[in-house]
Amino acid sequence: MATQNDLPPSPAMAGPIRSVTMEAERLAADPRVSDYDFWRSLRNVDNRIFEISARGDPIPFDMVRWRAILKQARSRRGHA
Repeated sequence: MATQNDLPPSPAMAGPIRSVTMEAERLAADPRVSDYDFWRSLRNVDNRIFEISARGDPIPFDMVRWRAILKQARSRRGHA
């Protein structure tokens, strides 16, 4: 019997996951965006998420999505 972890991703989740990956690939390949730009943007998003969570407010999903995009793009460029 298959467990939840053995199941393939649902079609509903494949779209958002794919869009994050595609956006990260596009940004990582863009020579106009420097490594410093990635680092600074990721730092700004992380700081903003921290401020929002410290107030106890809900974190907007778009911020979480952009953090994932920036992390993936930066990783594709060879930075952790």
